[in-house]
Amino acid sequence: MISIDIDTSKLENILEEKMLNVVHDDKAKLEIHNVLAEMCDPYVPIESGTLAQATRITSEGVTYTQPYAHYQYEGLVYGPNIPIIENGVITGWFSPPEQQKHPTGEMLNYSTEVHPLASSHWDEAMLRDNGESFKSQVTDILVRRYRELYG
Repeated sequence: MISIDIDTSKLENILEEKMLNVVHDDKAKLEIHNVLAEMCDPYVPIESGTLAQATRITSEGVTYTQPYAHYQYEGLVYGPNIPIIENGVITGWFSPPEQQKHPTGEMLNYSTEVHPLASSHWDEAMLRDNGESFKSQVTDILVRRYRELYG
């Protein structure tokens, strides 16, 4: 699961701390996590699109549900890897199900054809590039939620 902790000190005092605790409810958290997933999407590695499409967004966080999501997020090749060979050409890889996978020390190479920004730790990459925009959107959500609750 990817979870982003909002540093309340960087919300430019738009909300007092006590107000933030009141409006940072499940509805606000769900909206924040939807924004997070949307902003992270260009950084998520994509080949067939399954990883980014199989995303569960809740008030608790953003979860990429594919079994290989952890490996993609870490950016490391895990093995053992045994080649699948068809007509003398390697068409894929598999690991024996009875063997536990472990990092090989080799980094994954991400295709940037569809997502030029694809990287490991895509939440960190997005925040590095767009952190201020994300914080601004979070602030807007929290202010709007406060107004919904208290006028």
